[in-house]
Amino acid sequence: MRELQDRIQKQSLKYTDLQDRGFKNMDKLTEPENALKIQAFDVSDKVMEQVYQKAMPKKGNIGKIYFQPRLTVPIMILLFVVGASVTGYAASQYLEFSNSTGNVVLNTAKTPTETDASKAYTSTYAQWDKEVKGRLQPGEYAAYYVKDDSMNQKNLSNPAQFAYKPAELSSFNSLQDEIKRTEAPLFNNPTHLPDGYQFEFGYVYPVAAYPGMMDKKEYRALTDQLMQQAKAAPEGENLFIQKLSWDKSDSSFARYAKGNDYVNITVTKYTPEVTKTTIMQNEQDSAEQVTIKGTKVYYIRASEASKPLEAGKNRLGWLDEKRHLHYNISDNQDSPLTKEDLVKIAEDLLNGSPQ
Repeated sequence: MRELQDRIQKQSLKYTDLQDRGFKNMDKLTEPENALKIQAFDVSDKVMEQVYQKAMPKKGNIGKIYFQPRLTVPIMILLFVVGASVTGYAASQYLEFSNSTGNVVLNTAKTPTETDASKAYTSTYAQWDKEVKGRLQPGEYAAYYVKDDSMNQKNLSNPAQFAYKPAELSSFNSLQDEIKRTEAPLFNNPTHLPDGYQFEFGYVYPVAAYPGMMDKKEYRALTDQLMQQAKAAPEGENLFIQKLSWDKSDSSFARYAKGNDYVNITVTKYTPEVTKTTIMQNEQDSAEQVTIKGTKVYYIRASEASKPLEAGKNRLGWLDEKRHLHYNISDNQDSPLTKEDLVKIAEDLLNGSPQ
């Protein structure tokens, strides 16, 4: 087991930004040291952050490692599996948070440089994802398959993709009602917002339809159905969509805005199997640990010398290990806000959290 854990720690996960933004679907990668494929994980739009969560192998699956991308903010992620380690960094630039037993449960790591191959795939994916969402009504969740070799060669382990078009709710009360209906993470409306910022909209995101992907017979059946449609379709018809029913959510999102500036709050459930969450940051960004209401949180500020991540100029977040929740607060790239502004919002959220 120790040997397996050491091997897990040496695997690298690289994510590249996507203009569309979104996050969601889990995928399982087996034998990562031999994997050279890119995996895409869909999700909604609006905001962007690079995050991944790693789960330990389940009993009976020695040699298989489960990487669970999760949405702290809806996000589109490209996942690369390579042989290098993401932990080769200067300790002063990056953060590690340990639990009471000394195990690292959250850390920050350098965002890798985007490659030509990832840019090409990202562009293709974004085009098809936009096309699918254009055919959905707000609140609809769908699986889809594209007859496009440039995508499918990189998606051999998950040929069917997923897309969700959020139903944006314009009042916090409506959002709270939807959160309760779908059992999404509940949080209080912050009262110490920056001057002039007001609730703009919010939504919930459905639980992944097929967490095990190709391990699930339902997913394999859905994939076969879509691929058979593609095979029988006339030339020129390349997109095949199957809408899915859903009633449970594992992520809540709210945006507060003042003119063109905004603050996003996202609260996401993660499974007990997840042992570590990694937040990506640019190498030039500053990261520091802050204690708020007795809770250790990460704060990341984008460097003035580098283009901020889509996640914004300021990011602040933490894990609630008792309830298995990841909180994240972020703003826009040109935000006038400071760390203190995000800290006040965090204080409100922590005050409303059960202890």
